[in-house]
Amino acid sequence: MTAAWRQFVTLVAKDLRIEARTRQTVGLVTILGVLILAVLGLGLGVGQRVSGPAASAILWVAYLFSGVLCFEKTMAVERQDGALAGLLMAPVDRGLLYAGKLVTNLVLILALATVVTLVGMLFLRFDLSGIARPFIVITALAMLGFAAVGTLFGAAVSSTRLQGGLLALVVFPITLPLVITSTQLMMRMDAGSHFWEQAGGGIGVLVAFDAIYLALSWLVFELLLEP
Repeated sequence: MTAAWRQFVTLVAKDLRIEARTRQTVGLVTILGVLILAVLGLGLGVGQRVSGPAASAILWVAYLFSGVLCFEKTMAVERQDGALAGLLMAPVDRGLLYAGKLVTNLVLILALATVVTLVGMLFLRFDLSGIARPFIVITALAMLGFAAVGTLFGAAVSSTRLQGGLLALVVFPITLPLVITSTQLMMRMDAGSHFWEQAGGGIGVLVAFDAIYLALSWLVFELLLEP
């Protein structure tokens, strides 16, 4: 195991241990996501089957608002008691700091997405029985790009007084291509075996978005950090 890999694992393990002990971030963002589903579900009518664009839109509203709160909370941990200043003084590559925080955020929002989706299937009658595999692929690609953007700009605004409000204003417009593309792909999932033939362009957009923001974030993350 190389030194860089050991440092990366240590950073991720640190964040996940903190979350496991406090359970503040994942619990809070999951409750928020479920409440958003409940409010939107009541607006559409209790017991009514929701499918197609409406189902994807409801899920994405819950993912976005809960995810932004997740990014804010995980970065706030590093700002408390000068923890970030200590990390910056340690002999650790700044890119590894970004990668560690990215993986932590990705784990948390994937856990959030899993719970929110299951709750949606239960209360809003989302039917994913025949489209589980494409749904998982699309959601995973979209969540990776969402986490890349959220981690980058979460570090940028964490030192400001606006924090959550400003983070939402920045992240939501940037992630709009993810929302639009993944929603369009989810609308085609009923195509069965022909889905992968029709979805090539959309999946390419998601992969390109992920690659661009992962590379960009790796390069500029150090410039956004302030002790």
